Amino acid sequence: MVEENVEKNKKITCKILIEGRGSRGKRFFMVKLRSLFLRHLESERQLSPHTIRAYASDLEQCHSFLLENYAFADPDSSFEETLWFQVRESHLQSFIRARMQLDGATTVSRKLVAIKTFFVYLGSRHGLSENPAALLRAPRHRRRLPVCLEEEEVARLLSSIPGQDELKLRDCAILELMYACGLRVSEVVGLDFACLRVNDGVIRVRGKGRKERMVPLGQIALRALEKYLARRGKARPDAGEAVFLNSRGGRLTSRSVSGMVKRYGLEIGLRKPLTPHAMRHSFATHLLQNGADLRAIQELLGHSSLSTTQRYTHVDVKRLLEVYDRAHPLAKGEERKLE
Repeated sequence: MVEENVEKNKKITCKILIEGRGSRGKRFFMVKLRSLFLRHLESERQLSPHTIRAYASDLEQCHSFLLENYAFADPDSSFEETLWFQVRESHLQSFIRARMQLDGATTVSRKLVAIKTFFVYLGSRHGLSENPAALLRAPRHRRRLPVCLEEEEVARLLSSIPGQDELKLRDCAILELMYACGLRVSEVVGLDFACLRVNDGVIRVRGKGRKERMVPLGQIALRALEKYLARRGKARPDAGEAVFLNSRGGRLTSRSVSGMVKRYGLEIGLRKPLTPHAMRHSFATHLLQNGADLRAIQELLGHSSLSTTQRYTHVDVKRLLEVYDRAHPLAKGEERKLE
């Protein structure tokens, strides 16, 4: 079955190559391969639209760099001699070095993931014999802990939204959900009515890779959601079953939610920048500080790896000292008793 798919995609690639000869054909061919790849990410890998847009942008940057800095042979009808198949490891290393002058290490690492994934796809679906990205390594970078609010700051934030109109109630419900459920901003805007199981006190969340998980809702968040839904206006047809709407009746966007969260953070005088991710990180950190099991937090956050959860959930030095003082037999300077 796999061999049949490879042969099928080879035929598609050769057809694209023949149709795309000439200087204009170079770009058409390269774009066409990327289009097939992005379609693969959407239909088979089921990655989020945000991730697919990022991959498309990364590959466009790589494509532009290659054409501007290297002279590739004109493509002909030979499958192995097409442009992407002429790329070598040194070409990609130069691209990574160039991007390091413009972007941070985290961003460059993401671009490298996109490139590696693309060349793996070319090998499995279009007969690429040697992967030029296989041995490339991501640049080292320090992992910065996301902003975490104190519990008092969260309480002040959630009680700061005045008014009972539709948009204020919507904003309040979103903030309550983010903190009560630890949702990503994409999960908030992607929430549909079919995901709400109010009677059971849970919501069904579709996270990264379209993996689903059940998350407890909490009584305060539930009441905030019910208040909003009681005042929610009519949705436009293109909004589908979206729970959260903008002022025009369309589905709310991630950018709008990020702007709203930042605005409320400024209004209550937070010195640290407030983002949807900060709300999610606060959710996880406060659970851990109040005794929740790390594995349970992993499930609530929707992480496939426990190491990812550990990056999100730090324990501050003060808490570590408190645990040490309470648990270690020599912490209080007592003399060791010998039998």
